[in-house]
Amino acid sequence: MPKKIPKLPSEIISEILSRLPVKCLVRFKCVSKTWRSLISHPEFVKNHLKRTKEDTNANHYKIFLSTDPHLSIDPEAYFDADDNLSTTQLKFPVSYPEYSYIEILGSCNGLVCGLIHDNPLIYIWNPSTRESRELAIPGSSEDDAFYGFGYDVKLDDYKIVRVSISTSTNSTDGSSSETKVEVFTLKSNIWRTIQDLPCSVLLEGPGTLANGALHWLVRQENGGSKKCVMVSFDLSEEKFLEMVPLRGLAEDDSNWDLELKVLGDWLCLYSHYGLICEAWIMKEYGSEASWTRFLRFNGESIPGGKYWFRLLWVTKNGNVVYDLDGREVVFYNPDEDTARPFIIYHEGDWFESTAYIESLVSPNNISDGLLPNI
Repeated sequence: MPKKIPKLPSEIISEILSRLPVKCLVRFKCVSKTWRSLISHPEFVKNHLKRTKEDTNANHYKIFLSTDPHLSIDPEAYFDADDNLSTTQLKFPVSYPEYSYIEILGSCNGLVCGLIHDNPLIYIWNPSTRESRELAIPGSSEDDAFYGFGYDVKLDDYKIVRVSISTSTNSTDGSSSETKVEVFTLKSNIWRTIQDLPCSVLLEGPGTLANGALHWLVRQENGGSKKCVMVSFDLSEEKFLEMVPLRGLAEDDSNWDLELKVLGDWLCLYSHYGLICEAWIMKEYGSEASWTRFLRFNGESIPGGKYWFRLLWVTKNGNVVYDLDGREVVFYNPDEDTARPFIIYHEGDWFESTAYIESLVSPNNISDGLLPNI
């Protein structure tokens, strides 16, 4: 009679599974109901995400493109010349009208948050697990609105911040505008109105998530002089703060295109003036003196580099990935001063892009509880 294989303790099984990539774990959910329960459990998901972020050997970061079809690019594999593994087609979970504009509001812990303007609705999607969630936009879709998406560490919850500006007219005072700040939390599934935005601040574009806060660059004029300040919104305290991002460059930025990014855990300020490109990282969050330039090059070698382009990612070897005018992804090697264009769209079309980390985080299952025994 054959010997029965001894059953491993549930802690050992959980430890082994937590070291596997997301793609394998998604398949292993089909092994049994118990394994599915374990792999989907919020505590296991958190442990797996923590281990993934600490793993510097594997390629866990991908770039999402809102093309048609939607694509996921592995920048490390592309620079390794393994083109067959670098690109994956993704099935988008939300139906939307043809030629709709999809705006990416941000990504956090593997979740990509976006806005479909012609529907209109907000979606939260994990491209790695294909899980998604849709929610309606509060108020009027015709209001000018700016968004941010991030994670509240204290509440262990994901939040969407919406800053809307509505304009009304009357016969007495003419036109007037009202600013409203609203927060949506995944656990409560409701929108709440909170404090108003400081009246002297006008936000632009989606907020950039770093250190538990969303950040926007704001250009201000005072007595003829210009400066660029960074406004942040603390996701736990739900309060706006202000700090100057970079002395000198930001004080007179009329000739520079400035943009905030996050690279790994660092807040990054990217500047583009003509063909000159620079990127600075804040090594100590909140310290103005800690801004350190880690990248500077002449974009002459980048096809179309004299036009608008956005920093997407910097690989382990220092190679740079750019979104060129929303029509093309360019892979640039600053050491060799060479660029490899990755053409996506024909002229007249455009896409949006964001970097995300592969994870098991679900936009639908964020409850608490104990890990199940196996």
